[in-house]
Amino acid sequence: MAEQTGRRGPYASGVARREEIVVAALELFAARTYDAVSLREVAAKVGITHSGLRHHFASKEELLTAVLHYNDQVSLTPDPEHEISGVEVHGVDWIRASVDVVAFNSRQPLVIRLFATLSVQATDPHHPAHAYFVKRYAVARGLVARELEFARANGDIRADTDVEAAAESLLATMDGLQIQWLLDPEHVDMVSAYRQFVDRFLTYLTSTDAAG
Repeated sequence: MAEQTGRRGPYASGVARREEIVVAALELFAARTYDAVSLREVAAKVGITHSGLRHHFASKEELLTAVLHYNDQVSLTPDPEHEISGVEVHGVDWIRASVDVVAFNSRQPLVIRLFATLSVQATDPHHPAHAYFVKRYAVARGLVARELEFARANGDIRADTDVEAAAESLLATMDGLQIQWLLDPEHVDMVSAYRQFVDRFLTYLTSTDAAG
């Protein structure tokens, strides 16, 4: 038992140090963009040497990957297992629950700023985050479309709903509001605006008039 405990100490310390580096990198990338920040600057922010940082992350690209995955964990990207009060939700309830994701994101401005900045920079096919964002949006569209398909199969939204196009609209609104909020947080109430959009969005998808 003593031997196992001894192994856990350094391991736990290493995990904590990696997270400290990731958080520091996130803050620097969000403030000054990925391209403008060096590994030496990240190391200095954490209070370790450049070689000490390279012990945990061999390259800047590897560190960026870790930051992006941390970003996903913090920003609570909607997933099919989203729960409200411990109860798993799907379909229309899942779409409504996405407001909670936006509300949580509103308390993480650095994370949202990093996501917004990198997502634009990553439109360049040669950017190290390009493949990540292509996959992330494909997965997100698939998740939203699946929940809309669940709602359509249950008769909660119109049978003629194009779930793929509706998923694209929902995500575009969420991301667009985030950018407006980052630019002018004093005047843009991201959570309220998104909640109103979801209400109108679902009203439209259930309206018999819209089907004509």
